[in-house]
Amino acid sequence: MTKQISQAAIIGCSDGTSQDSDEIIILQDFLRERFMISSWIYPTLYCTSLGETQSPQMRAQMLYEAFLDEKMDAVFDVSGGDAVNGILSLVDFSVLRKFQKPYFGYSDNSVLLNPLRQISRLPVYYFQPRFLPQSTIAQDYFAAVFENHPETNVPRKYTFLQGDVLTGEIVGGNIRCTLKLIGTPWQPNFNEKVLLLESNSGNLSRIETMLWQYKHIGAFSQCSGVLLGNFTEIAQNGQMLQLYMLVQQIIDNPDLPIVHTKEIGHQIDSLCLPFHIPICLRRDIHI
Repeated sequence: MTKQISQAAIIGCSDGTSQDSDEIIILQDFLRERFMISSWIYPTLYCTSLGETQSPQMRAQMLYEAFLDEKMDAVFDVSGGDAVNGILSLVDFSVLRKFQKPYFGYSDNSVLLNPLRQISRLPVYYFQPRFLPQSTIAQDYFAAVFENHPETNVPRKYTFLQGDVLTGEIVGGNIRCTLKLIGTPWQPNFNEKVLLLESNSGNLSRIETMLWQYKHIGAFSQCSGVLLGNFTEIAQNGQMLQLYMLVQQIIDNPDLPIVHTKEIGHQIDSLCLPFHIPICLRRDIHI
């Protein structure tokens, strides 16, 4: 990103936000006061008067409008849930390539982050802008992007489970939501990429079934390595060590680098991680 963000579109391509919520207004005030960013809420962010998520057609149209609006320097998708994949067939990602503005989203927006990066070639960040007013750490991460130093947003505290160097551009994101892309025209190209996997919900047995699916589609044999973020429910159950062992057993390749970090996930102080800038993590260089 070379152009500083002065105006941003706030959209929702996943589940709608309640019309009673004041969280987005708080975010707007914060962006204006802390970063001098003016922001506009696009109507599909909110549920309908019946409490339903807006139609896929409407959400896809708002995504287009956010990118096509010359006044907007960035697109913040602050939604989450399940509904993003409903708009995929309604978006021409090759058209969006013309509009080189950064896109921020996480969780269910993994469904958009991957094709926006790999097809549209846009700068994209795995990040939830909603968390900015709540976390000074998140503010520092976003400030690095705002000040044109996104390359500094890499994990600083991490542990190698195996291997010595993890390098490449990021693909993936939320372990469940990325799987929605498998078998579609928007399936990520895992070749020589770092596969990021994190999750909010999902117990150990549920995550195991997803790991096997990544194994069966060849993701672990194609990627340059695996970066494990937080798995909130598993961590709450005190089973992260079991998860790490399970990942190694399913991948069954001691030569594939596997790294875990607590700096990426659904927590409010999660890293603002760029997909478009290759990372390079080394076993002997970290805090």
